[in-house]
Amino acid sequence: MTELRLPLPDYAYRFDLLLEFARRIAYPARMVVRGDALWRFTAGHLLSYRQSADAIAIRGETLSAETKPGVEARSRRWLGLDRDLTAFYRMSARDPYLWPVVEPLVGLPIFCSETVFEALITLIIEQHIAWKSAQRSQRELLRISGRTLLVGETPAYDFPAPERLARASRAELKPLKITNKRIDQIIAVADAVASGELDLEGIRQLPTAEAYERLLAIKGVGHWTASNVIGRALGRYPYISHNDVALQAAAREYFHGGAGPKSAAQVCETLERYGEFAGMAGHFTLLRWVLDRYSPLDS
Repeated sequence: MTELRLPLPDYAYRFDLLLEFARRIAYPARMVVRGDALWRFTAGHLLSYRQSADAIAIRGETLSAETKPGVEARSRRWLGLDRDLTAFYRMSARDPYLWPVVEPLVGLPIFCSETVFEALITLIIEQHIAWKSAQRSQRELLRISGRTLLVGETPAYDFPAPERLARASRAELKPLKITNKRIDQIIAVADAVASGELDLEGIRQLPTAEAYERLLAIKGVGHWTASNVIGRALGRYPYISHNDVALQAAAREYFHGGAGPKSAAQVCETLERYGEFAGMAGHFTLLRWVLDRYSPLDS
C-alpha cells in the first residue's frame, strides 16, 4: 500500500475535530470513520487519512507515482489544509458572544466537497427539507449511482459523475423521496455539466461575487443554495445564510439564550456586526449546532 504525506499547517488544525464532526452525520457515506482513520474516495481512489505528529498520512491500494499529484491537490482542498483562520479566531476571541461558540471548534478544518458539482447536487437535495431527511436522500443517491467499496462492513461511496446522473430517470431517483421538481433539477444540472454547457468547476477561478452570480443564474438556485455552494465547494464564507432554519435556531440558542422567535432578521442582526467575518461566524455557529445536537452514529 502506497503512502502520501501532507505536512500539517503551522496554524491551528485539528484532524480529530474533523473525525468528531464526521461521526455525527449520516453523510459519512462519503466520510467513513474507523478509529483514528477517515476513509473516503478522492480523485476516484478509496483512501484512508490519519494524522501523525506532523502530517496527514494518506494510504490507498491504487495510489501510484502517476496518481499522487491529483490526489494531493484534491486532498489538500477537501481537508482545508490551505485555509488559515487565525484572523477569524482573533476577532472571535474579542467578542463575548461569539467566542463561547467558536472556542471549542478552533482548529476544525474548513473541509470542502471534492467538486462544485457535488456541492450543488447535495444542496439541491437539502432545499426545503429537514437535514436528517436530506442526508438519507443523499445516501440513497450515492447508493443508487455512486461507486461503492467496503471499509470493513461499512460501504463508502464515490460521488456519481455528471454523466451518470444525466442518464437517470425520475423513477430511478424516486427512492430519494424528494419532489419531482428537485429530481428534474438534479438531472438537468447533471446534463448541462456533462454536455459542457455548464462549467461549474470553472467558478473556482472567479472572484467570489462573480461565482455567486454565476450560481444564481442556474434555474432553481437562490441565495441559500448559491451561498452554501460557495462555502461547501470553495471554503469561502462571505455570505450569511439568513434563511437557513437550522442557523436561525442556532443563533437564537447561542446568542439570545433561546429567547425570541427564530427569524432571518434575527440572524442578520446577530451576525452582521462581525463584518467581513459574518459568514464564517454563521458557518461556525452551524458547526457547533451539529456537534452539540447530534450524537456519534457509532455510540
